[in-house]
Amino acid sequence: MWPKVLAQLIELLPHASRLVPLLDRFLQSKTAGEEANRRAMEAMAEGLRGDLGQVTASHAGLYRQLNDQSEKLATIAIDVRSTTAAIAASEARVENLERRLDRIATLLLAATLLLIITLGLSIAIFLHNR
Repeated sequence: MWPKVLAQLIELLPHASRLVPLLDRFLQSKTAGEEANRRAMEAMAEGLRGDLGQVTASHAGLYRQLNDQSEKLATIAIDVRSTTAAIAASEARVENLERRLDRIATLLLAATLLLIITLGLSIAIFLHNR
């Protein structure tokens, strides 16, 4: 069996010698393709690194702005609370003043009526004594 295999291998040797250059070109083109792919991937990775750097920088700016806005909102919230408390106090004072004004108006009406009655009685007594 081994002698037959060796005889067939010897017959195929000239054909194999013609396939070696083809195999060599195939492997070189494959290596060149892989090298080109590797370079393209490296270029793409560099581009991505640059883009990620820009995104990181813009996010840092946005984060700073967000913190500034948060501080401003906190200040505004404090101002709104104090304004709301001041408005409530002012409304209470206005209600108190309105109540007092109503009492004063009632007292003024009563005093005017008493004055009119007293004036009328004074005139009646003056005319009666005359």
